[in-house]
Amino acid sequence: MLFCAHPRFVACLFWLLVVWTRSTTGAADVDYQREVAPLLKTFCVGCHNDTDREGNLSLGSLAALRAGTPDGAIIDTAKLADSKLIQVLAESAESRMPPEDEPQPTAEQITILRNWVLQGAPGDVAPTKAMASVNIPKLPSDPSAAQHVTAACSGGDGRTAVGRFARVVMQDTAGGVLWEFTELPGKVNQLRLTADGKSLIVATGMAGVGGEVVVLDANNGQLQQRLLGHSDAVYCVSASGDGRWLASGSYDRTAILWDRATGQPVHTLSGHNGAIYDLDFNPASSLIATASGDQTVKVWNLAGVRLDTLGQPQGEVLSVRFSLDGKHLFAAGVDRQIRKWEIISQTEAAINPLLISRFAHEDDVLQIEFLDKDHLVSISADRTTKLFDTAQLRPLGELATSQDMPSGMSIHASSGIQIYDASGSVQQVDRVRIDQLIAASKSPKPTSMAAGAQSEVTSVDDLPLQVVPESEPNNGLAEAAKVDLPTKITGVIDVDSGGTGDVDVYRFSAHAGDTWIVEVNAARSGSPLDSRVEILDEYGQGVIEARLQATRESYFTFRGKDSSTSDDFRMHNWEDMELNEYLYASGEVVKLWLYPRGPDSGFKVYPGVGSRYTYFGSTPTSHALGEPAYVVRELVAEEEPLPNGLPVFPIYFENDDDGLRRWGSDSRLEFIAPRTADYFLKIRDARGFGGGDFKYTLDMHRPRPDFELKVAGNKMTMPAGSGREWTVSATRIDGLEESISIEVQGLPEGYLATNPLIIEAGQQTAVGSIFATDAASPGKAELSLVASSSHHGKLIQHTLAEKIELELGAAPELQFKLVHTAAGANEVEELTIRPGESISARIVVNRADVTGPVSFGGDDAGRNLPHGTIVGNIGLNGLLIPEGLTEREFVIIASRWLPPQR
Repeated sequence: MLFCAHPRFVACLFWLLVVWTRSTTGAADVDYQREVAPLLKTFCVGCHNDTDREGNLSLGSLAALRAGTPDGAIIDTAKLADSKLIQVLAESAESRMPPEDEPQPTAEQITILRNWVLQGAPGDVAPTKAMASVNIPKLPSDPSAAQHVTAACSGGDGRTAVGRFARVVMQDTAGGVLWEFTELPGKVNQLRLTADGKSLIVATGMAGVGGEVVVLDANNGQLQQRLLGHSDAVYCVSASGDGRWLASGSYDRTAILWDRATGQPVHTLSGHNGAIYDLDFNPASSLIATASGDQTVKVWNLAGVRLDTLGQPQGEVLSVRFSLDGKHLFAAGVDRQIRKWEIISQTEAAINPLLISRFAHEDDVLQIEFLDKDHLVSISADRTTKLFDTAQLRPLGELATSQDMPSGMSIHASSGIQIYDASGSVQQVDRVRIDQLIAASKSPKPTSMAAGAQSEVTSVDDLPLQVVPESEPNNGLAEAAKVDLPTKITGVIDVDSGGTGDVDVYRFSAHAGDTWIVEVNAARSGSPLDSRVEILDEYGQGVIEARLQATRESYFTFRGKDSSTSDDFRMHNWEDMELNEYLYASGEVVKLWLYPRGPDSGFKVYPGVGSRYTYFGSTPTSHALGEPAYVVRELVAEEEPLPNGLPVFPIYFENDDDGLRRWGSDSRLEFIAPRTADYFLKIRDARGFGGGDFKYTLDMHRPRPDFELKVAGNKMTMPAGSGREWTVSATRIDGLEESISIEVQGLPEGYLATNPLIIEAGQQTAVGSIFATDAASPGKAELSLVASSSHHGKLIQHTLAEKIELELGAAPELQFKLVHTAAGANEVEELTIRPGESISARIVVNRADVTGPVSFGGDDAGRNLPHGTIVGNIGLNGLLIPEGLTEREFVIIASRWLPPQR
């Protein structure tokens, strides 16, 4: 073979051979654009095109055909009959094309192609026609199809541009026609207005034939430009804000950057493996974002260089928009989610962090547009139009429901939004309705307690403790004994007449907003009771504690989880998850504490060590490999969930095992009364067992917020010129979540310390360090520790019984210094990092006589960093300086929500 041994290539051109062998002389001139190009496209271009050059040959254009292959031309202009194109298609060729199971050219088509080759393959390399003509049989059409709307956009000054098949109409505010343009080859796929409002850009074309970008005068509809260059239909267009550039994206998987002044292509952006459905310039006219059917968004500069590929979407991406300040990028599509990235790659390649991923609709998100800098509008195949804020992608409400599939929207800042559907119907969303949703989103939301209600009792000392022994019968609501709170009840879960464990029910009153702690002491005292408690309303129905709306879906990968482990939660699409988000699975709610670190790890959930905590009174359970899980958010009391295709989970006031994992199988529940009423508390054995020894003590009291601390590593022989670390762990009591400050008192001269050491709000541990400088005095010292916190303005303070004992020792064998990567070899004392940023630094070691590897910890490297800040490049062996090396670069990554601190 001359060009390649690929059988599709050889066979693809077989019928061209037949053109020659069956030729007749004296045939009329053959027109390439009208007669030849359609046949090549039908039988050859599927394998031999500018994107897929099988045999290093493209037949997608006359210029490419004349260029031939790297081995030479395939048409010999000096002796046409001896052209290599004809020689390789001799009947004696090893293979023939099209294959027998593929469409075959007719005798008439073969004659056309044969004559064209023998006539010297004439044709215009740069034709002025939009695309090759195709002989398509005329079929009767639905008369209403002409009214189907396929695209729409604001035409400025209240006008709206509407696209239909092969035409564009500019309408006034009342829907009247201002002008109409009908010289289009196919369906209008997108309409965009230039920044100055003077030109309307049309994306159009015919699938499988070619595409066009048509530029019209927005005031009168006069044709300004017709840009040809795509080999398939153009799906999207955009204009740069500075007016210099146009961009178009096509089903042919390429985007083209055009010079607006000359109408010539400047760069072809190749790299997507699917159709390009949307694209957008940033406000600075320096970047282009492309959204593709290959489930990615790519960011390019205007030199055609790809700066980043955003691969988080899980379906075709249909719409992409830069924020109005250019700092963020939003995209949406088939996976029903809207995503927000921070754009770091403004001038050079960089990783642009995903900030938010939000399930927005119950079906494909078709288009997103900005109402203003703070609000985003989306239309979906579920026929709804919704409003979101741009800061957190928080759903603000549903604007409209279309009768048919939405096909476009036109946003007018003063009058509102027009939503078009495929049938041609239009819905007007008045600005008043939009402003109402925005105002409602800014109003204070009711909490999970009754609106405005507060407990009438402010101190536990105001009420005497009632000690009440159980009195049978109390198995049902009608038999429930009334108790006054606070109370301590002693009872037994005995067996009933059927031989199963009974149920004890107690009645109590609570005011709206009252908080009561329910604690069971059974297993801790040796009782075989595995308690389960729940709160019922006056009708015996469960009382809802919270409603959790799923915002993202996932499942367990690699392995399942037992009911205790807090480490290695490997979740599908974990990159879309953020620390401190709630994760729901089979009724259990946990909270994400630490990102996966290294190649063989998963999330850690709170508290980060030991048995995991659960939230909203949920009970820890085991989870199977592949079991569904959801990132969820709590809905406030009166909030109606905006449908997004994901479930809403009701959580009731009930508990099996203590969510803080301190009391084994004993139950603990925090009850906040939603309204002033009588309630029932029911206690039973979770397994249905019972007996005379199934004793319990049930304590119901008001919260007594407090903390207990445990100190480790507080006896130190301090190396001169080096340091040691110590750890403090907190047990938080009755809802104390505020930060806890531990002050080190009595620090001798010549010592430096983390002082005060802060256990951050919601966290359980903190690691501090003490460093002996060269000026540290020899001898021993004893340091006192005073801890304090504040709850609702009330100071809680404890002087710890533990002391820190110091004794100065000899200098260590190893000496280290911290070097900022950007500061050369100079030692630094301080590094600065911003939320969402990554920085690098180096640890340099003076080994002296130490030859082995030097470890700085495993996945706990960087132990005194704030929560949400990690050393990101640890390996399977942690942060390590291997044997023979004297330094190691490390990366510190800060979460985007990190507050200012030191």
